[in-house]
Amino acid sequence: MMDLSTIDTLLFDLGGVVINIAPQKTIEAFRKLGLTNIQDQITHGHHNGLFKAFEQGSISEKEFVSEIKKEISKEATEQEIIEAWNAMLLDMPIQRVQIIEKLKEKYNVYLLSNTNSIHRTCFDTAAKDYPSLSQLFQQVYYSYELKVSKPDARAFEKVIEASGLTPATTLFLDDSLQNIETAKALGFQTVLISGEFGMEQVFKMEVDPKMAIE
Repeated sequence: MMDLSTIDTLLFDLGGVVINIAPQKTIEAFRKLGLTNIQDQITHGHHNGLFKAFEQGSISEKEFVSEIKKEISKEATEQEIIEAWNAMLLDMPIQRVQIIEKLKEKYNVYLLSNTNSIHRTCFDTAAKDYPSLSQLFQQVYYSYELKVSKPDARAFEKVIEASGLTPATTLFLDDSLQNIETAKALGFQTVLISGEFGMEQVFKMEVDPKMAIE
């Protein structure tokens, strides 16, 4: 059972923690468009090459789509490229929305995500009853706006500076071990999220004491 007695702030990752994702779906969609080296550029939580440049905000949406068109072997429209890129984004279970709402009653609740403007447009309305995901959290921090992505320590440092949070009393939740290790080095308390141990398991006691995990 998670002990939150020393915690005043929660910092969530998005993909794989709050929103379900399937990077393989995007890999397969791009392969159908003729992008042959896609496996080397897209991984779970950390991208390389063109995709990393996009998530760090160093290229625009138009530049991203234009560069993809140059790399693929087939004719593809801008919409087909965007749909392939968004294929990895799945659903946001209502239970997770409810957990975050409950946690906000006691804690500061923030989001730090490696993402880009195209994905944001796609997932921004994924939280039921919220016109924008930013309204579910007290503050959201996106890599393409920060101009740096996890696991770079500068991403966390920018959040610390902007929010005023104290790492020692902040619980960081992410599904990437690399990101967790960086956060630990900066003094955060951490939880590694997995398919078997997700938000629902971490916060059962906090949200519903009758469902506590021993």
